[in-house]
Amino acid sequence: MNRSLVMRLVRKNQICSRAEIAEASGLKQSTITNIINEMINWGLIVETGMIEGKKGRRSIGIKLNSEYYKIIGIRLTRTSISVGMYDLDGTEYGLQKLTINPGEGSAIAFKKMKDLITEAISTNTVGKVYAIGMATPGPLFRNEGRIALMSNFPGWEKINIQEELTREYEIPVYLEHDAKAGGMAHWWFGDHQDHGVLIFVTAGQGVGAGIVVDGTVYRGSLGMAGEIGHMSIDYKGPKCECGHNGCLELYCSTSSLLRVLGNEYPSIQAVCQALEAGNSIVEEAVQKAAWFLGFGLVNVVNVYNPSQIVLGDEFAAVGDRLLHTVSEVIQQHVLPDVWNRLEIKLAPPEKDFMLVGAATIAIDNLLNQPSVHLWPKAE
Repeated sequence: MNRSLVMRLVRKNQICSRAEIAEASGLKQSTITNIINEMINWGLIVETGMIEGKKGRRSIGIKLNSEYYKIIGIRLTRTSISVGMYDLDGTEYGLQKLTINPGEGSAIAFKKMKDLITEAISTNTVGKVYAIGMATPGPLFRNEGRIALMSNFPGWEKINIQEELTREYEIPVYLEHDAKAGGMAHWWFGDHQDHGVLIFVTAGQGVGAGIVVDGTVYRGSLGMAGEIGHMSIDYKGPKCECGHNGCLELYCSTSSLLRVLGNEYPSIQAVCQALEAGNSIVEEAVQKAAWFLGFGLVNVVNVYNPSQIVLGDEFAAVGDRLLHTVSEVIQQHVLPDVWNRLEIKLAPPEKDFMLVGAATIAIDNLLNQPSVHLWPKAE
């Protein structure tokens, strides 16, 4: 318990002193000294030299020995697989991505995924790979290590991904819903203040929400909390693959948007180009989809009262059009006090927060039990 607390504080502060960790943790200085010295002997923490303390006192700095502890992050979507190599600080050391399609089947796609993992491990030259984290579309039976349903790509629900990868690579494997993974990545590596409630919204081929409360993902009893894409907004609406009517993602996912626009716009990139060219038909379709997303998020705001909502994934590529419409709808439908204390923003387009989040979930699990996962391999 104390080791986990110390590891989280060192991770949060990046470079800090033993005294700062003692103050933040409430633990005795002697306890902190013993834990830090133990971690240094493991190779998990290193000293950085003298640093300036908060009260002007100079002391020896410490930080995670991140680059020697590697994590593989995987992001699975309905059209692609991305595999990245990361250290404990979230620094990326390599990225591979390939296209998949439902026609080839989930078994072949899974084989391609394992080939990428094997290549990533074999080409790693510094440190060891300690875990695999994977972000998947939902719904996800996280406790069972398998996908419950992937719309438009059947067959994944028959594969116990966690069990098979653990058996093949003999390291811990952690599965997480892509929105929850994105939320954790933004909490640790984005510009979110580390307090309150953060909701990371994936508006892409499906729609989901990752709810992070004070640095911890809220998962629910089965790990399926945040499946807002299957929240019905019209009980007489079209039938979803999940078997219900009027699910939110039928109105505001990029899949539904492209379906409405037809073959002339095969990708969200084509949609963005049409918007820049001033195409009024595309503009209207985008505004309508954004309105539905905002309307769905009204319910989320009223239930969770977040301090920040981050709009990510493919739909975020349309930029301020999405942000403005979603913000306007939410402002019109929630209490003024709630709105005044809510920040809504777009995820930075240059970073795949779901992929980084896959690694983040694994990092979080390792550092929560460092003596279990890291001590035997750090000897």
